[in-house]
Amino acid sequence: MRLGWLSKLFGKNPPASAPAIQPVINRDFPDPNVLAVGSEYYAYSTNSMYDGSLIRLPMFRATALAGPWVGAGEGMPEAAGWVADAGHGGPCIWAPEVAAAGEGYLLYYTARHAAHQVQCLGVAASDGPGGPFRPVGTDALIVEPAEGDTIDAEAFTDTDGTRYLIYKSGRTRSTMWLRKLSQDGRALDGDRVEILRSDRPEEANIVEAPTLVRHNDSYVLFYSANTFSSGTYFVNYAIAPAIGGPYTKQPGALLTTDTIHGAYRNPGHQDVVAGPDGDYLVFHASIDQTRRGMFVVGLDWTADGHPTVTLDRPARVPAEPDLSSL
Repeated sequence: MRLGWLSKLFGKNPPASAPAIQPVINRDFPDPNVLAVGSEYYAYSTNSMYDGSLIRLPMFRATALAGPWVGAGEGMPEAAGWVADAGHGGPCIWAPEVAAAGEGYLLYYTARHAAHQVQCLGVAASDGPGGPFRPVGTDALIVEPAEGDTIDAEAFTDTDGTRYLIYKSGRTRSTMWLRKLSQDGRALDGDRVEILRSDRPEEANIVEAPTLVRHNDSYVLFYSANTFSSGTYFVNYAIAPAIGGPYTKQPGALLTTDTIHGAYRNPGHQDVVAGPDGDYLVFHASIDQTRRGMFVVGLDWTADGHPTVTLDRPARVPAEPDLSSL
C-alpha cells in the first residue's frame, strides 16, 4: 500500500548521483539559529521534548558546522512572568535568535502572552552564549494583539553599529517589519517599517523566518514561505539597496525539496552563518512525522550578488548527537 501523503511530507532517498545530504542534528531541532563564537558554534532551537521533559531552549555546540554536535543543555531554565502557563498555551519558547550585545548575549524569542493570548516577542540576557538566559523587563518587547501573532525575531547589526529587529505579524496575510533597537538591544527605538509581505500564490499568505545579510552594497533578506508542514515549504530571498527597502523578491525559490533532490520535505526557517571557507545556509526539514532535524548546505554568491545553494560542502559527518547533557 502506498501512503502518498507520507511521501509528500518526508520525501524519499535521493538518486545515487546526487550529492549526499543528511541532518547534522538528527533529532527534533526546529527553527534553528546558529551563532559563531570564537572557534565554536552554538545552535539553538524551538522548545522540544527530551526524554519526556520540555526543554525550553535546547542548545548544541560544535567546532564545525557539519558536526559532530554535542548537547549543551537548556539555555532558558525559567520563562518570563508574562508568558502563558501550560494551561493557556505555554510556556513554549519558539524561534530563538541569539546575538552578541556588549559584554554579553541577548536572546530574542517568541512566546504566548498570558494576558493578550497572542504570540509576541520577548528578550532575555546572558553573560555567555551557553546561558542561562534570564528575562529582560517585566513585559514582552513587542506585543501587538490587533495584528494577531507576532513571531520570528531576527537581530541585525549594520556596519555603522545600529541595531535592528525584523519580525513577522498578521492574522490572514503575513507582513515583515523592521524596528530599530536601542544601542544595548534591549528596547525599541522608533517606529516599525514594512519591508515585505506575502503577495504570491505559492506563499499561501505566509512569509516568515527572516534572515538579513549585508552582501557588498546590498541587503539580502532570506525568508521562508507557505506552511511549514505543507510539503511545499520553501526558502527565497529579496534584495534591497538600503536596510529599509525597497526589497525586491527574486523569481522562483532558493531552496525547496527539489533542491535537495527530494531527500527531505519542508526545508525552511533558515539561518545564514559565515564559516572558514565561505557562507552556509542552516535550515530544518522533516526527518519523520514529528521531527524536524537541522541541516547545513553551502551558500555561494554570484558575481552580481545573488545567493546560490551548493550541496557539496560541508563534508558530511554522521549525525549522532550526544544528548547526555540535556
